[in-house]
Amino acid sequence: MRRSGALVAVIVLLLSGCNIPSGVNVEAASAPIVTATVVKPTIENTPTEIPPEPTQTAIPQIVHKDIPGSPIGKILQTVHDQVDDRTAPQKQAFGGDDFKNGKYERPFDTDMNYLPLTDLVSVQLSREDPLWVYILYKVNTSFSSNPSADTYFMIEIDTDLDNRGNILIITGIPKSTEWSTESVKVLTNPDLNVGGINVVKPDSSLSEGRGYYEVVFDEGKGDDPDLAWSRLSKVDPAVAEIAFKNTLTGGEKGKFIWLPWSDAALPDGSLFEFNDHFTFEQAGYPLKEDAKNYPLKALWGVDNTCRIPSGFMPTGYMPGLCPNYDPSPSKGSSSNCVPTCVKVSDKITICTPC
Repeated sequence: MRRSGALVAVIVLLLSGCNIPSGVNVEAASAPIVTATVVKPTIENTPTEIPPEPTQTAIPQIVHKDIPGSPIGKILQTVHDQVDDRTAPQKQAFGGDDFKNGKYERPFDTDMNYLPLTDLVSVQLSREDPLWVYILYKVNTSFSSNPSADTYFMIEIDTDLDNRGNILIITGIPKSTEWSTESVKVLTNPDLNVGGINVVKPDSSLSEGRGYYEVVFDEGKGDDPDLAWSRLSKVDPAVAEIAFKNTLTGGEKGKFIWLPWSDAALPDGSLFEFNDHFTFEQAGYPLKEDAKNYPLKALWGVDNTCRIPSGFMPTGYMPGLCPNYDPSPSKGSSSNCVPTCVKVSDKITICTPC
């Protein structure tokens, strides 16, 4: 038994020796293993810079210094106009339309529906204020009757008394009884050719003139931010008012001719005068007696009066002026015609016969 045990021991020793490779230091093999640590680079999330928005140029604020008041003294001039409500159910004007002399009575659309906010009843001018000239437009109904109406009021001014307009002031229906420059524009005609070859009357061929095209005032923008204003009357719901500085017309003692207008749409200043840019056939006619040209066509929704002198008493013949207005043509004249009258001074009122 001892021999067997000794034999087993010898075999175990031999087998153990076979598992040790030759030349290897057993003590070195048992040294600890060092693990290398890989350090990953740190990525910083730096926010992307957003470039600043470009700075917008500040729009200069309009500062008003001169604001109109109310007409002072007495109304100097009053011109009365035809009113068409009595014949409106018949879809025609009462009378007074004279295309060849630039006198229009057309407060109707192209279907001959009556537009009372375009139908001028009377127009007054006051210029006793040392700075302001006031124009008061009375129409044939209150403005509150049709808040959505798109009516415009104009004053055409001839400052050199040659029967050609030089200035056109326009306003939409004012929004309140306080003075405002909203919708107010002042246009001029640098070409000095409004009226074409034959002033007031139609030319033989249609005009290529540009009419009023230079805007010198636009809702407060211009050399003088206070040049022109408009408002609704504080006392009459059917009256709109325009005020402009008399610097436009030569000061307190300036001499000029004025022509008031109403228009059912924003007027195109380049088409003045209308009878130089439309033929009679193109414009149409507001009375049924001229079946060939009735109803209104290209020229509709407009009303005006005759031309009125201010600051001077005209001498000789000046076409289109109320005192020298040609008799109404056969077309359009009728027993219903009402004379157009203008109060030139306290003692003089001149009426145009039918």
